Amino acid sequence: MSEETSKSGGGGGGSPATARGPSSILGRITARREAGVLFGFIVLYGIIAVSRPDIFFSWGDISGVTFRLFRTASIYIIIGIGMSFLIISGEFDLSVGSMFAVGGLSFAMLIQDFQLTVFAAMVVVLLIAAGVGVTNGVIVTKIGVPSLIATIGMLSVLRGIALSITDGSWGVPRDNAAISLLGGTTDIFGVSVAHQVFWAILLVIAFGFVLHQTRFGYHIYAVGDDQDAAEKTGINADRVKILNFVIVAMLAAFAGMISISYYGSMFASSGATYELLIIAAVVIGGTNLFGGEGTLSGMVLGALVIAIIPQVLVLNGMSVDIQELLTGVIIIVAVVLDIIFRGR
Repeated sequence: MSEETSKSGGGGGGSPATARGPSSILGRITARREAGVLFGFIVLYGIIAVSRPDIFFSWGDISGVTFRLFRTASIYIIIGIGMSFLIISGEFDLSVGSMFAVGGLSFAMLIQDFQLTVFAAMVVVLLIAAGVGVTNGVIVTKIGVPSLIATIGMLSVLRGIALSITDGSWGVPRDNAAISLLGGTTDIFGVSVAHQVFWAILLVIAFGFVLHQTRFGYHIYAVGDDQDAAEKTGINADRVKILNFVIVAMLAAFAGMISISYYGSMFASSGATYELLIIAAVVIGGTNLFGGEGTLSGMVLGALVIAIIPQVLVLNGMSVDIQELLTGVIIIVAVVLDIIFRGR
């Protein structure tokens, strides 16, 4: 009995008290994947400070660089929320970059050509995205096509749609109040902060609650960890995965609408390679590629790392083209380290 009490932490022994001590808390913090990702981000940010002190020690310059970083990362974060849900449940979606473009271009077309209100156009675009998500989910779960293959096909379909609905680009009226709410800016300490940063924060909070505090979130982890076991407990794994395909598609379309609202226009090629950047952010943040494990906080840090790489390159006079090379290397290294650490 005493042995059981000791193992369970009862009885007020010295061991449980030590486990709750500051050194143990520090150990648990440093053991988390997020700590390593945060350290990597700080190192990259430090490279800017060392290599470009003229920028780092000027408030106007460094604040502009910082908020530009957050603006870029916010799009990755918004789509990364849905990608995290999907990967934790054991699937992928490689069509999010194309969905991003279709979402933004359709939004502009509905406003300009069909004279819909901004709200009505948003609803239509989100419904279209939901339909794409359901299609992906059904093909994967009901027909049995691997998500990698199914979403590569959808990537081509959506990119073809994006090319067919525009001969160059579409634009939205920047003076519209609703457009401004989506993609406008707000001055904070003299720096213009894009509203998409605030949208990203709100969505992370909302979906973080869903993932960690609701039954649906529990089902996502359970399905990704062991689908057979989850189904034996009464969880409808197919429904969970289809809903996650819908979530990621809708968030990608929403990100497209935010982006075109900020820049005022969008091209059919917009969002190309986003799927790789976002998967890199999710994996770097500690989400298990094989499902069952991951956090939105880690994904956010991973998105910041992915977003800061081109900043470091540009500020040091290097070509942004190297970003794709670095992204590929980062994905490979992150997956290898993830497998090694999980094996240990």
